[in-house]
Formats: sequence, structure tokens, C-alpha cells
Amino acid sequence: MVGAIFIGTFLPLALLMLLLRHSRPVFASFCWGMVAFLIVYLSSPALYRVLGIPNEIDVTAIFVGPPFEELLKALPLVIAAIFSRRSMIPFYYILGMSSGIGFSIEENLNFLIEFHQNDGDSMVLMILRSFSTCLMHGVATGLVGYAMTLACRRDGFQKLVMPPLGWLIASCYHSLFNWLMIQGHLVIGMIIAFAFFFLFLFRMKTEESNAAETQGTVWE
Repeated sequence: MVGAIFIGTFLPLALLMLLLRHSRPVFASFCWGMVAFLIVYLSSPALYRVLGIPNEIDVTAIFVGPPFEELLKALPLVIAAIFSRRSMIPFYYILGMSSGIGFSIEENLNFLIEFHQNDGDSMVLMILRSFSTCLMHGVATGLVGYAMTLACRRDGFQKLVMPPLGWLIASCYHSLFNWLMIQGHLVIGMIIAFAFFFLFLFRMKTEESNAAETQGTVWE
């Protein structure tokens, strides 16, 4: 069922991406986030068995899943850092957030399949996850994108350390959010997700207007 849902959502969006122009990198990152979820979903059980990791939610959702997921979701950022124009550097966070949101959509559909009871409960579940988990995934990978922006502006040791540091911070934020959900602190998790989302966007928008890479260029 998960594979069928993935195909049903991914293929129409992938076809739509072919029609886009300026926003194609963003949409491609969004589609990759969906692919990243499928990779995590299919590979996690076997990976846990090979590594001897107990398949317990406290272990997988807090200590194992977040770093693995953030690593996969951030792949478009690595590609962008290698191939994109310099004027795109301040906008890597958009690619990261797009990938994270694409991931969260497929994850939401998976949760809907697993926990569907009736239409009312399903509707509430999707609303709550859209205003909490989706925001968390977007900001987490957006943080990696910002770290990539900083790395592109620096040389030497700082250039090397920024991406893994961004990945570590994103993984910790992801783990904290999952821990709050497991402990039943849904309201606190939603408040944190909302606050981080708007604070992060505000900070990034402020930096965009002052970014030297965008002077005299237009990127949409």
C-alpha cells in the first residue's frame, strides 16, 4: 500500500516538475524528499537487523531515525553546492525545507494507513501532523541548507565543518521533537515547531536581502 501511495503521489508531481522552469530545483528537492521517505521506509528494518539495533520506538525514533533521515533529505543540498549558480547560495535553505516537507507528506500518508480508525480521527491526525511534523521536517533540513550556505562562504576548516554541524543540529532538533511526541507532549511539540518555523523563515528572509551573492541577480 505504501508503495502504491508513493507512486500515486510522486509520478504526477514528477511530471509537473518537467513543466516548471525557475522553480524546478525547489520542486526537484520536494520530490526527492518523497523518495527519501520511501528509502527510509524500505531499508530501515533490514538496516536495524544488520546493525543489531533493537526495533523499539524509543531507540529508532530518537537516536537512529533522525540522523539517518536528515542525511538522506539533505542530498539535494550537496548536489546544489556542486552544480548550482553562486546566486543560489543564500537559498539552499529553501531546497532543504522543500525536501523535508516532501518527506513529511509521504510520512503522513503512511501514518494515515497505520492508524486510520474513522474519518474524524483521520482528519484530526492529518491536521495535527501538518502543523507539527511537517514544519519540523522542513526546518530540520532547512538548517542543513543554511549550514551549506555558510560553508560555501568560508574556506579551510570552517568550510568542512559547517555541513556536518548543520546535520548534527538538525538531527538533534528532530530527535527532540520525536521525544516530545513519544512522551505525549503534543502541544509543546506543536508550539516549538511553529516557533522554530517562523523564526527560521524570518531569519532567512532577512539574510536573503543582504546576501552578496544575489546582488544584481534574480532567482525564483
